[in-house]
Amino acid sequence: MATIKDISRELNLGVSTVSMALNGNPRISKATRELVLKKAKELKYVKNTAAVDLQKGKTNLILLVVNDPARTFFAETINRIQREVARHGYDFLIATTFEGHDETAKRYIKERRADAVIVYTSTISEEFIIENASESFPIFILGRKICSEHVYSFQKPNDVQSEGVNYLIEKGHQHIAFVKGSPYSLGTQRKFKGYLAGLRDHGLPIDETLIFDANGSDRMDGYRITEKIIPHISELDAIIYSNDEIAIGGMECLKKHQINIPEDVSILGSNNSPLAEYVSPKLTSVGSNYSSDAFPMIIDALVALIEGADVQKQIQALSDMPVNMQIAERETVSDRRKNKADS
Repeated sequence: MATIKDISRELNLGVSTVSMALNGNPRISKATRELVLKKAKELKYVKNTAAVDLQKGKTNLILLVVNDPARTFFAETINRIQREVARHGYDFLIATTFEGHDETAKRYIKERRADAVIVYTSTISEEFIIENASESFPIFILGRKICSEHVYSFQKPNDVQSEGVNYLIEKGHQHIAFVKGSPYSLGTQRKFKGYLAGLRDHGLPIDETLIFDANGSDRMDGYRITEKIIPHISELDAIIYSNDEIAIGGMECLKKHQINIPEDVSILGSNNSPLAEYVSPKLTSVGSNYSSDAFPMIIDALVALIEGADVQKQIQALSDMPVNMQIAERETVSDRRKNKADS
């Protein structure tokens, strides 16, 4: 791509003269301006508006850093945030840290390519975030807690998966396996803690042989790890998957092995994504109201900070916001109490 220096060299003009001509500065004669514009078109020069914005100190951009935007959960999250950002007249920039590749995201943050940042991944370290946050460059953290000036953290409670364990136990399930997702997923970490807490609350032992690691967050990851669960199926009442996509892959594997859902084993997903309605049997999943209720408030507070307003009350309201757990009951969890009573 051609630069101002290329045009300068081609026309034997100073860089500052070319720059002023491109920007329509009246100090440059019409003849010179036309000459520069003609050469710029010939060289296919494109103005670097990002650099101009950075010089002005305002980009009108909000940067979102996520791990894997292809996942259904993050696609929905991005859509919600994008709508709220647009409502305030801001544009939206996304950087990913898929499989730990965070160099571009870090560079965007260090260079302040946006007016503020939302970080929704574990791969950007706490130290890096604290080092780069400032009054003029606030950073919002989703999914984990970081305590520092100009850093604002918001996270769901672990109760999402604890509620899933409660639900299964109420249905008469005792031997409950858990499938972790991506090691980079904050959701996986939080849900696993909730699973452990749920077992402890009911006095059930934590059996390491019932904990499996998919090392990923999509359907194929769910299929592959479920192949390893098949030999243990007779020992299980239920399997909790850390997201719906992994659960759907697991269901495909179970069906291939002629294991009936939920008669032989119950399946519980997480995030209550739209996908849960379009599989057979329909996937029972645990979710919450957090995304729909919190994101408008988060973007309101973020924009207010960018524009120099006092947001203490808004931040407190977010911290105090109740999170309601919801089990979307469909077709993949059996009531073992009823089955025992019938037998």
